[in-house]
Amino acid sequence: MKIELVTTEDRGRYLVSHAAEIERILREVMAAKNIVALYGENAKQFLLTTLVAVEPAKGYLLFEQGVDKAMNSQFLGSKESTFATTHDQVHIQFSSHKLEADKLGQESVFRVAVPHEILRMQRREYYRLVTSVVNPVKCLINSEKGMLESVVVDISIGGVGVLAYPEQSNLKAGDTFHGCRITLPGVGEFAVGLKVCTTFEVTLKNGRLTHRAGCRFIDLPASVETAIQRYIIQVDRERRTRYV
Repeated sequence: MKIELVTTEDRGRYLVSHAAEIERILREVMAAKNIVALYGENAKQFLLTTLVAVEPAKGYLLFEQGVDKAMNSQFLGSKESTFATTHDQVHIQFSSHKLEADKLGQESVFRVAVPHEILRMQRREYYRLVTSVVNPVKCLINSEKGMLESVVVDISIGGVGVLAYPEQSNLKAGDTFHGCRITLPGVGEFAVGLKVCTTFEVTLKNGRLTHRAGCRFIDLPASVETAIQRYIIQVDRERRTRYV
């Protein structure tokens, strides 16, 4: 998937294009061993990986391959892939046109070109979890058009990032919605209020346009905050266990 920022102001605020700054960010992600979500070109498949080498002089990065060889092959055949992670409560994302197979010692890795630009979202007050594609988090937005279904792409106790199709809704910064419903797999469904803070256009590989909106929870009840925190801890623990 490809992210297209809506305004020049957004590009200046969120896109990093200076090579030295990109290298610094990537080295910090590698040093912290942050879990990175790698999405295929249709954005429906993903695997969790870590950045294991940053080689700007050679023009490439190395990421661990997954344990599923068939899925690794599918990613190697993708025309475009997207990498997303969180470091110091900041969302970091970039895309690559092609992955190649390589070796780091005896370990099988993906080799990808060092990106020319990185999307680096503004600092968040809370830890933000990239949600699962396999067990997606759904959010029903209570708009004037009725309950509009969106997919939650990241979540914290402060808010959510959602994807919605423009033919269903044109979310705008400043919009406020009460009586929304969010479903956390394995935890339950909860009523929440949302205020849209930022919006971006996101074009999937198939050409379909979606809107990504960064939303803040409004007057979140303590019980729902606890449930969200429990969900985040649960998913994060499961992911980390796979990489111990």
